[in-house]
Amino acid sequence: MNTYLVLKAIHVASAVLMVGNVTVTGAWAFLMYRHWRTTGASFRPVARAILWTDLLFTLAGGAGLTISGVLLARHLALPILGSPWLVRGIAALAVSTLAWLVVLLPDQWRLERATDPAEVRRLFRRWNLVGWTSTAVLYYAIWCMVRKD
Repeated sequence: MNTYLVLKAIHVASAVLMVGNVTVTGAWAFLMYRHWRTTGASFRPVARAILWTDLLFTLAGGAGLTISGVLLARHLALPILGSPWLVRGIAALAVSTLAWLVVLLPDQWRLERATDPAEVRRLFRRWNLVGWTSTAVLYYAIWCMVRKD
């Protein structure tokens, strides 16, 4: 079995899992938010689903991406700090992860417990803005990894 190909497959699958989840979660959350605004239905089940799928898929994908990335760099004897594309990709992943831990995850917990419509609106707007910005940063990380320049 070729170690490089296995690590690369895990790396790509993890990126798809994580970036795909944050993209789809953002799209579904936006559609459900619009439904909530027009119907007044409870936003709690949506917030709970966002929280748990994010914890499961984003965390699993991010862990797989990080572990396989480090192992790939070691396997290929790449100088991480001497490879600008790696530095940019890792920095982008770090920025997105920091936003997830500091803003997005806490807001998801708050959204899951919020009952006041004004609070739901405020939290969702911030979550949406920071979330889509973080998602764009992840797409930039993919671009860095593909371009390698």
